[in-house]
Amino acid sequence: IANYPQMSALITDQDEDMLSYMINLEVKETKHPVHVCKIMLFFRSNPYFQNKVVTKEYLVNLTEYRPSHSTPIQWYQRYEREAYRRRHRNSSPNFFNWFCDHSLAGSNRIAEIISKDLWCNPLQYYTREEGTKISGDSQISGR
Repeated sequence: IANYPQMSALITDQDEDMLSYMINLEVKETKHPVHVCKIMLFFRSNPYFQNKVVTKEYLVNLTEYRPSHSTPIQWYQRYEREAYRRRHRNSSPNFFNWFCDHSLAGSNRIAEIISKDLWCNPLQYYTREEGTKISGDSQISGR
């Protein structure tokens, strides 16, 4: 996520550290009874929040993605005050505010990037450690 050019400006150093605990990304779309796009980020245990999965749902029509629901992030007590400060006193957007704030400018564009590009073409934005190679069958070797 942090390697996508239009997303990198949104991701702070702290967001990048939080995202380092992400182990999977899934996008599910349903079209009946309404078109909904559900973005799910899966996390391993981390020092920031308790959630193993955080989701954000969008109602999709011909012209836009409109946020409809997101998982409340269950911040650990030692980080909760910092998360509140970042959400309410920070004028610049960041990635985790995107989950909480349905009125964040550009929120629909973020959903579109994740669901239409990152989800479909993840290897294009995946970074690997120096010295690793991707073999013909797409497995990482050399560790």
